[in-house]
Amino acid sequence: MKPAFCFCARKFIAPVLENFVEEIRGKENIPQDTNFILASNHQTNLDHLFVPLPIKDKLEKAHFIGKMDNIFQFLLAGWFYWLAETIPVNRKAKDKRKVLEKAIEALKKGQIIIIYPEGTRNRKKSLLTGKTGAAELAIRSGVPIIPMGVIYKDHKPRKFPLRLNIGEPMYFKEELGYEKLKEVTDKIMREISFLSEKTYPLC
Repeated sequence: MKPAFCFCARKFIAPVLENFVEEIRGKENIPQDTNFILASNHQTNLDHLFVPLPIKDKLEKAHFIGKMDNIFQFLLAGWFYWLAETIPVNRKAKDKRKVLEKAIEALKKGQIIIIYPEGTRNRKKSLLTGKTGAAELAIRSGVPIIPMGVIYKDHKPRKFPLRLNIGEPMYFKEELGYEKLKEVTDKIMREISFLSEKTYPLC
């Protein structure tokens, strides 16, 4: 993220947001000696504000992977994507390899990737089947996945206060192939399921 944006986020935005957070559990699971991929469930656009709170001291290294499907989204959120140095993904595109390559390049430079493996906002009580992007990033880069669960009050998105649960680092060996990616993805999603108190269809 842009340094000036990070300064403002830590100095002014984070103190306000923290008033809406009941608890951040598992901060000790965030690695201090390596970069990582932060993978969370996704229910509302407000998640973009709260998910980075546990790593507010590392914001300069953080990059979201965020949707950019059309010109309307660019006009609406382009400024935030620029400030947050988001890696945009067009979910309608058949080939998303360029997005993965950019993210892997960032990870190999010691950066942090924030990703929502469900691929879209989901307010249901059950998680969506995970996309394999997070798994591929972890396997190809060698950095750990840090699973996270965002829990709004009464499990109703946008109802506060919310809780953030951070899981233990997950490491995966360099073994590619669709079946392996699905296996790793389901392991990640089961952790997010536990941390977010949502069911996962493939548990």
